[in-house]
Amino acid sequence: MRILPLAVAATLSLSTFAGQALAYQAGDVYVRGEFEKSDLASAKFSRESGFAIAGGYLITDMLGVELGIGEKLEHDFQLDAGDAGSLDRMPVNLLLQYYPLGGIEDARVQPFVGVGVNYTRFSGVSTAGLSVDNDYGFAGQVGMDLVITDNLSATSFARYTEVDATFESGGETVEKVRLDPLTVGAGITYRF
Repeated sequence: MRILPLAVAATLSLSTFAGQALAYQAGDVYVRGEFEKSDLASAKFSRESGFAIAGGYLITDMLGVELGIGEKLEHDFQLDAGDAGSLDRMPVNLLLQYYPLGGIEDARVQPFVGVGVNYTRFSGVSTAGLSVDNDYGFAGQVGMDLVITDNLSATSFARYTEVDATFESGGETVEKVRLDPLTVGAGITYRF
């Protein structure tokens, strides 16, 4: 959990830098390709890294909505009851993003903070007789865009999501594993 305070400090300190770039404005649309690495709260699941894509729309100069989806990641797991195997986890995040420097013409660094909901789809459980329920939970994100050109930015972020993996067998709960991934990532953003 030491990554989140560092990400917040870096975002706030870098937001003081300025350069020549177009302001973030209402009506802007963007797409982002990113690489993510998650640290899970439980040691019962293997840690995996992967790619994700996100798209967003600025409702006002300072407020936008973003939808992101990660690639399906295969995790190995080991439960207390002795069950072991692998499964696939695919996260989807819908976030309301706040850009405190949105609308400022010369802001080369654009920090952002987002809150919303996470949907995690579990599939492909390799252990016979076991299934895992899909899960909804809170999602929070901090990050920044470093403007390279009028349309291109380098992006970094840290995101926390509440995710539980509820294992079932024959309709009965076998074990509930709290994953709560803290995800850090970086990517390239293109604004239209």
